[in-house]
Amino acid sequence: METGITLKYGNHKGRLLIAGRIQPPLGNNAQEYWMYNYNTAMFSDDRGKSWQVSDGIMSGTGEAALMELSDGSIYYNSRSHMSIDHRRRIAWSYDGGERFVDWYVSDDLFEIGEPFYFKYGTRPGYGCRAGLARMPDGISPGNDVLLYSSPDWTGGWRFQMTVWASFNGTSTWPVKRLIDANFSAYSSMAVDQDGTVYLLYEGGENQLYDETSVAVFNLIWLLDGDAD
Repeated sequence: METGITLKYGNHKGRLLIAGRIQPPLGNNAQEYWMYNYNTAMFSDDRGKSWQVSDGIMSGTGEAALMELSDGSIYYNSRSHMSIDHRRRIAWSYDGGERFVDWYVSDDLFEIGEPFYFKYGTRPGYGCRAGLARMPDGISPGNDVLLYSSPDWTGGWRFQMTVWASFNGTSTWPVKRLIDANFSAYSSMAVDQDGTVYLLYEGGENQLYDETSVAVFNLIWLLDGDAD
């Protein structure tokens, strides 16, 4: 459920870019190696025949989503496995995804904390894989309307799949709407050219992971939600 995009703006038009994760040589997700895991990006200039790997993006992170903005910059939104503030980790690229800089923690987008099973500590900071999408130009008010999806239970369990909207290139996320009040976990989003949004997410009415669901909506429906 990684997010891949084809760059449309800037000096790297047509480049394929996908979020990735670098793990230790053993290539597994054993807890003793979590602090050595880090995000990266993979990019291709020949339609996927060959791939290059970007510089590393913040250790202790993984399962990120990325999106290009209309000025050619690339927004990188990441789960954090090792933090205790329950906040998403953000980075930016200004060279087509070869290097990510300007790291910070989000003031608006938060993580769940559980299920927590890190055997070397006692404070939750596990996070969740989230979804990210950009509304097509001409469909929405402005060029950089982004949507973000994740369970909305800060520091807690995997409940309440919710979608947030930003209308200023991710600077703020003032609107959100609940999609599903039941169990929810990993999610991924895509947007059609007519502005129809497709949200795929793990969930269940009685137990987490019992179901995989798809929600279909548009920006007008989302704007009827709550303003933070």
